[in-house]
Parts: sequence; C-alpha cells; structure tokens
Amino acid sequence: MAFRVDVSPRAFEDLDGIADYITKHGSFDRAQKWFNEMVDAIASLKDMPCRCPVADESEELGREVRFLLHGKRSHMYKVYFSVHEESPASGAVQVFHVRHWAQRGPAADELDQLMEEADSEQEW
Repeated sequence: MAFRVDVSPRAFEDLDGIADYITKHGSFDRAQKWFNEMVDAIASLKDMPCRCPVADESEELGREVRFLLHGKRSHMYKVYFSVHEESPASGAVQVFHVRHWAQRGPAADELDQLMEEADSEQEW
C-alpha cells in the first residue's frame, strides 16, 4: 500500500530553519542539496513507513509516533511522524517535526502539541 505523505507547516519551518543554518555556516549549494535530500527521504515514507522505529515518547503519549533518521555521521536528522491508516487500501503519513539527532529529544507534551497542530490542519 502506498501512503500519502503530508508535511505540516511546522515541519517545513523546521526544514527551512535548518537549511538557513547550513547556508550561514556552509553554502547555499550545500543547503539546497541537504534540503532536496531531506525532501526525498520524507517522500520515501510513502512506502512502508512502519519500517521506522517507534519513538520512546510514544508510550507516555499513548499515541504511536515514529521517526526517520536521515543523514550521515554528525549530519543526521530525525523526522517525527505519525501513520494514519484510513482504510485497508489507503493511509497517510503526517510529518510534524524535524530536528538534528543530537538535540535533546522533544518532551512528550511538546510532541503532543506538535501532533495536535498538524492534525488540526489536516482532516483525517
């Protein structure tokens, strides 16, 4: 089954902020390459999103949150998302947050708020 991948405005803000940081501390070309690779990685969630591990915060939330790790060495990023199976033949992936893997993980209440924001923008 192919899933529809929806990226929340907050996740796009995260991507833009990281790309701006890369531009300031590297180059525009490097930031553009990174951004395109991240978009491709996020798009890959259309196939088997449940291949990605469940975030530790899921237990506290009572909702399943998964994350995709993308990048190499010290340039890895976590893409937080949830999977919504709308019917046996279709489903959607809601991407709601992106951060550098070395950053402190979001607290469960922060993830819950990010998910609620993303859900309010999307009709499930």
